[in-house]
Amino acid sequence: MDTSNRQPYNKIKAFLVENKIKHRDVANILKTKPNTISKKLNGFGGDFTLKEAQLMHIELGVPIAYFFEPGVPKKEQRYIS
Repeated sequence: MDTSNRQPYNKIKAFLVENKIKHRDVANILKTKPNTISKKLNGFGGDFTLKEAQLMHIELGVPIAYFFEPGVPKKEQRYIS
């Protein structure tokens, strides 16, 4: 499965920065490596599982809706040529 074209989790990334939560902290909660978290957040790894979303919501306060946000609507996209 090619996951390199998936949209990054920008709202989750912003939430982590705003709350000074490091990828290492998320990795400890999810029992994985910080590099894996970085890849998932930036759209180069797989999606977060429902269990991972639940843990991040419970342990870190990440709004659950952030895991299900659709991409930017076409009318709001800018095309760069």
